[in-house]
Amino acid sequence: MSTMTRKSTRLQSRRKADTQLDLNTTASGTTEHRQKRLKSSESKVQDSDGEDLEDPKEDEWSSGDDAKATRTRKKIRVSGSSSKKKPTKLVPVDERFRRVRGRLGILHKLVTEVPLDVIFEIFAHLTLLDIIRLSRTSRDLHNLLTSRSSEHVWRNARLNVEELPPLPINLNEMQYAKLMFDTVCQVCGTHCYIVYWDCRVRCCKKCACKTLLPRNVLCGQLSPTIKADIWKFILYVPSDYVCLDGGTTQECFLPSAFKTISDDYEQKVKVLNHEGERVDDEEKLAAWKLSMGAKRTEHQHYTRLCVEYSNSKSRSRSDELQELRDQRRGQIKDRLIESGWGSELDYLRLKDRSSDFWNHKLIKQNKLLTDRAWNQIAPKLLERLQLVRKDRINAILHSRYLALKKLYDNHIFQQNLRKSGYPPFGDFIESHIGYDIIFNTPYDQTLPEDAFDEELKKLPEFIEDWKRRKTQELVEILQKDIPEATMDTLGLAKTVFRCEPCDDFIWYSDVFQHPCYSKWSVPSDQDMDHDSSKLHVVPRNKEPTIQIHFSKKKSRNLSLVMRSCGLDPGTATREDLDSLDVILECKSCSRSGDGTRTFMRWSTAFVHMNSCLDHSVTRVELSGQLQQRFLDIEKRNVMRATMLICNHCPETLEGKQEHNVAGLNSHLMFKHSIYKSSLSKEDWSWGPNASFARRTPSEVVLDPGQLGNGLGYLSLFF
Repeated sequence: MSTMTRKSTRLQSRRKADTQLDLNTTASGTTEHRQKRLKSSESKVQDSDGEDLEDPKEDEWSSGDDAKATRTRKKIRVSGSSSKKKPTKLVPVDERFRRVRGRLGILHKLVTEVPLDVIFEIFAHLTLLDIIRLSRTSRDLHNLLTSRSSEHVWRNARLNVEELPPLPINLNEMQYAKLMFDTVCQVCGTHCYIVYWDCRVRCCKKCACKTLLPRNVLCGQLSPTIKADIWKFILYVPSDYVCLDGGTTQECFLPSAFKTISDDYEQKVKVLNHEGERVDDEEKLAAWKLSMGAKRTEHQHYTRLCVEYSNSKSRSRSDELQELRDQRRGQIKDRLIESGWGSELDYLRLKDRSSDFWNHKLIKQNKLLTDRAWNQIAPKLLERLQLVRKDRINAILHSRYLALKKLYDNHIFQQNLRKSGYPPFGDFIESHIGYDIIFNTPYDQTLPEDAFDEELKKLPEFIEDWKRRKTQELVEILQKDIPEATMDTLGLAKTVFRCEPCDDFIWYSDVFQHPCYSKWSVPSDQDMDHDSSKLHVVPRNKEPTIQIHFSKKKSRNLSLVMRSCGLDPGTATREDLDSLDVILECKSCSRSGDGTRTFMRWSTAFVHMNSCLDHSVTRVELSGQLQQRFLDIEKRNVMRATMLICNHCPETLEGKQEHNVAGLNSHLMFKHSIYKSSLSKEDWSWGPNASFARRTPSEVVLDPGQLGNGLGYLSLFF
């Protein structure tokens, strides 16, 4: 090619300027002009979507003569009147190029001024994807790279790719390059990474349903005689599985290959018989199948090679991107540790929450970290880590308070203060004992086992002072209804308090250990800010909506019950009530007219008076079969309750285990060899969390006339 050996026009122009004598005189026959390759009329830089830059027939090489026909010559005018160049008139910039960075026209100068041998030498160092993209940048480059004279450019670039399968027989260099490396759908031109390798088509899912057709659609295009023989040649047609709109996949075929093979089958296999019908020639059919089978085998071999290379390339790219993400993650981690957030990162790892942080979209990116990028993402990352720091500090404070609680419970257990009453841990926290150790010890430092030893020496004084203050508070509550009440009034059985949250009755001996009064918790999702009120729920009696009150009505009802039992309400204590072994009868319920009688203990009578209008219970003496029947039913009713503890188990630091009836029976039988038939009241007690209503046995309603038949029923009034 003559143009391949053409010298640089810049050198020719410089040589001509040195030897020219008269710059004002130009002769067409004597003056040698500089030659340039001019761009065609449509050689404007197109939009990013590549409109009008792609050859309408990309699968065919454009003619080299057509590319040469667009070249022309252009004269250079040199003025000798002045050595200064005339000012160039400003030309308005096209709106499409206002945001283009850098100088315009670089590629145009490359194509029009640089010799072709230099251009091809440059192209020899490019990848196939670079050449594909260059062919879409301008009309000149498109014409140059799609001409048959440039086939060696594509071939050299292909040979530079390691492990790339050889060129298939049915594809040229440009088609093969676009199939393997392009990122554009061959149908609609959108971004696409899907390749149907057996059909040699790169297209998106939307276009695949139109480009590749299923068997039933292709059968409609065949003649009736060929349609019946489709199974004979359909095996040789390239096919791939296409994902349909419903999410299912279907085998689809390349229509052009289907038509070519079906026509070839009809021409080479079909012959006319004596009746004028077209039928298969068995010898020709066997030879045709042998030939098509070899072609199909070779085609599938290339398909496997392409698929393996594509998968290998995808894995390599995936590993490369993962390496970039790992490097970026390491860079971010180093900067966070330098900024003092290493403890928070370790906390996330220990709590198995690292993935939530490191998978953040600002971190998990396929590019290395720069100072500019760090300044952009740092505020958001530090905002997330600030929440992690709060959680970490809360967890540390929580563990320290739990350690202090364990020491406190151990002290109460060793001093045997559970029966006499002791401050709930919520009140103990308010004393600020151990406050400095919990909050002022560095959070990264582990507390030694003896960290609270000096603080625990203050416990005896605190407990005595707490009992005095809380007792005085109860006296003040009592004096609102009984002004003459004193400390001794608290110990009387008739002094009944009521808890608003659970609506339970409480006596002075149980009020401090009541579950609603002593609950506490350490939330781990709040910012503590060195404020102990956020570390726990304060004693319930201090909250304005949850209080303990003296129940004047219940005190009056209990006084009536005690008088019926023969006790003096002014002097009787709770211990006197619990020691009673008397049976009471409600006269109002027994006068129902059906002959039944209602019996109960003092605790049941106390509850029963809330629903009985008469409020008349009297002490009765049962004898013989009636008393035994009452005791049997009462025992059975009591054992239906829950929150029972075993009296034979020793007291532990964690307290005794609570059981239901079935669990207690099993425990007594297997641990203490006490069977249900011999179970007595001395074997069990109510648990500390059992309310007074649960401890109250039910009323026993008996019909004396049917005692011999074993009849008798009960009513539950809780």
